[in-house]
Amino acid sequence: MSYKGTILVIDDNVELLEYLKDFFMIYNYEVILAETGNEGIEKFREYLPDIVISDMRLPDKNGNIVVKEIKAIDKDVPIIIITGFSDKQLILSAMRNGALDLLKKPFKPKDLRYLINKIDTLFRKIKVKLSSSFVRWEKRELRISNDIYIIAPVVNFIFSNIDYISESVSFMKNGLQELLINAVEHGNLNISYEEKQELLERERGDYSSHLKNKAALPEYSDKYVTIKVFSNPDYLKIIIEDMGNGFDPACIPDPQNPENFLKEHGKGILMAMHAYEKVEYNEVGNCVTLLKYADRKKDDHIVEDGRDSFEIFDKLQYYRKLKDDFDFELNLACEFQTTFLPKKEDILKFSGIKSDYIFEPYLQVSGDFIDMSKLEENVYGYFISDISGHGVAAALISSMLKVFFSLYGKDMLSPQLLYEMLNMEFFSYLNSGDYFTSFYGIYFEKERKFVYTNANHPPPFLLRAESGEIIPLNTEGFFVGIFKTSKFEEKEVILNPGDRILFYSDGITQAKNVERGEFGEERLIEVYRNGSDRDITTLLDKIYEEVKNFSSERIDDDVTIAMIEIE
Repeated sequence: MSYKGTILVIDDNVELLEYLKDFFMIYNYEVILAETGNEGIEKFREYLPDIVISDMRLPDKNGNIVVKEIKAIDKDVPIIIITGFSDKQLILSAMRNGALDLLKKPFKPKDLRYLINKIDTLFRKIKVKLSSSFVRWEKRELRISNDIYIIAPVVNFIFSNIDYISESVSFMKNGLQELLINAVEHGNLNISYEEKQELLERERGDYSSHLKNKAALPEYSDKYVTIKVFSNPDYLKIIIEDMGNGFDPACIPDPQNPENFLKEHGKGILMAMHAYEKVEYNEVGNCVTLLKYADRKKDDHIVEDGRDSFEIFDKLQYYRKLKDDFDFELNLACEFQTTFLPKKEDILKFSGIKSDYIFEPYLQVSGDFIDMSKLEENVYGYFISDISGHGVAAALISSMLKVFFSLYGKDMLSPQLLYEMLNMEFFSYLNSGDYFTSFYGIYFEKERKFVYTNANHPPPFLLRAESGEIIPLNTEGFFVGIFKTSKFEEKEVILNPGDRILFYSDGITQAKNVERGEFGEERLIEVYRNGSDRDITTLLDKIYEEVKNFSSERIDDDVTIAMIEIE
């Protein structure tokens, strides 16, 4: 029997091993099984399989070490890890050591379909890489219409047999894709940068429809982009020519000035200029030639235009990898922080009170913290805080706050005592100048009593259902973490059916418009009062929408808003 390829599966669950073996054999793959990390590494040395699938937790060593040791034998072998997400640090380490992808346990049918599609794709790439070692030269010519959605598949097709030129194929693809988009938009369809920005702003997501309609007009329908590709073992040459009026190549920003990468205009050309050794336009500006030497030519010290392009390229790749690593860790932190949020299905079960919230970080992680929890039967706690600053540092303090609140919150049915304890703990942990504002209220359903303490947080607004009166819930108290001996006041108020309380962080009231004016408490109260006939979920959405509209969709702070209503 002729197999597509060989897969090594490493897992200490014998039933899962046999299941995956049967599954892969249905798709015509030869399967090798191993129950421990050491056995898997030895079988890899013996059989040199095409792909490895390994569990993260093995009886003798973790999957991170297995990935590292297998990659030391063959740095190019694709490795997929399977995990229950119980240890995200292990996952991060495995990805850093070269794991290509991960699959979550327990498996679902769609997960296995994804896995087999991933493996089929990997084997196609392996075969392409093998065949490319025999290529001496190749020439292609393509013509594409003015449809930007076919550009990505076209770029993949162009590179389907020439990835032997460089290990940085993805960077080269990005540069080529940007130039092809320029050729369609700015070349054939004659859309200026200013016009594109105006359309994106005005049509809010309907820019693609505008491109499609313009491409169908008689004066543009016959235009196309020509792509000529020539490759051999030493270099890759790509020529892109559109049928537009061109532009002045002298206007291209200096690729050596890092500030130019912060500008939207011309960024695509700059990307290409750092992905290829040579990016050269004709005088008219409607034809560009890209040249990329094979990685092995680096030792030849090829110099273009009096500078070593390889040195620039390597530096850019290094900083790009740093950014990718940071983004990956930030995404993990974001996923981790979302586990701290109150579960909507849990707060729906609260007796005698309706509760809901919106939590939107300014960056991927937030310095805001919110908790809605059942403390004991018919007793519910509502906690909101805002750490000074935002981003990763504030999120770390927010995570600490979640830990301390979980430890002590249910044992202290007095907000005042809880804050005195939190203040002493955080005074010893926080750096000088770090602090957080906070509000904590406890609702006792049987007595309809709401007991609260405000630690210099924007005061929540109590809206009386009967009178329409709005009462700020404030107490004496300072920031948490500034002074070791800070004291906090506790108050209580009796709530009636239909009464509501709105909690919020200052990202709401301090949201600014283009004139730098703030949304403010008055606007917030107006929207809150006018929406008294809406359910609390709809009203929260309305408040958030009003703030975004006021600030032209750019709120430069973490945003948390919450509301409760007495039944």
